[in-house]
Amino acid sequence: MVSKNPPEKRNYAREYENWKKRPNAMDDQYARVKARRGMVKEYGKAHLAGKDIDHIEPLRDPGTNNARSNWRISSPRANRNWRKGKKGYD
Repeated sequence: MVSKNPPEKRNYAREYENWKKRPNAMDDQYARVKARRGMVKEYGKAHLAGKDIDHIEPLRDPGTNNARSNWRISSPRANRNWRKGKKGYD
């Protein structure tokens, strides 16, 4: 069923403020940036163009580490379409 109401405009400023209030939001972002920079240093910027750096064990899980062994290169589609419990994912 299609909604007849037009979609509301997103309030990006409010979303960003709410995101910053999460306890580990900034730490998780720092871990993502560190992972990306580490992989660029190892493989080069050209090799990673159009790719995502995926954390095998998600950062949102307690006790997750940001070690090199927890990183992998994946396509944006594979990384962003991940669904918990779905078959075909590690």
